[in-house]
Amino acid sequence: MKKHGYFYLIGFAIMVIIVGLACSGGTTVPAAQSTQPPQQPAPTQAVSSPGNSNNNSAPTGNSSAPVSFTDKNNFYQIDVPGDWKQSSESGTNYYIDQFKSPDGNALVENIAYDDGTAFSGSQNGQFALQLLHQFYSNTGKEGDIRVSEDKIMQDGSERLTWTSKGGGYSGASYFEVRKKTTFLMLTIEWSNDYESTYLDTLNAVVTSYRLP
Repeated sequence: MKKHGYFYLIGFAIMVIIVGLACSGGTTVPAAQSTQPPQQPAPTQAVSSPGNSNNNSAPTGNSSAPVSFTDKNNFYQIDVPGDWKQSSESGTNYYIDQFKSPDGNALVENIAYDDGTAFSGSQNGQFALQLLHQFYSNTGKEGDIRVSEDKIMQDGSERLTWTSKGGGYSGASYFEVRKKTTFLMLTIEWSNDYESTYLDTLNAVVTSYRLP
């Protein structure tokens, strides 16, 4: 899995300029219908990346039995393996919760962002796709992430299934906008060599996603 921070957080300032532009081709996310999405935060500290240690991380429990986690604003609740390491990062208008497997070959991560500005039209899809290219790619830019499926889920959220061409890992990101201004994106990621080991566990986490 990629060596740099799972989110290239210092790149948020750059994304303020480019996220309003049309996204690259090759996916089914529609082009933006308005001029600018909400301004993005400019965090200063990166969340730990998959495969790297984080001294601030701690297991959510001492066994692999699922435990419930509720985010600090009660936007969502998920059940995660108790021995996965949990860490959080926050800044202006955003926070991130991350859960990483003990061997570093799988993770669950959620970003919540709200600056009070409403998303409109296809801005949420555009924002999600830009996050994939900027922060989930092995290179930190377009060209590495390949979206293989874009699907609207029964609960109204949207799922992007993707693969890193150069990083040897894959993932799925589920995103939605609540009350017009709150953008939420839950991502599961796994090393390709460990897909059979972790995919069922990751899908179980996604299935457990609910309102507190």
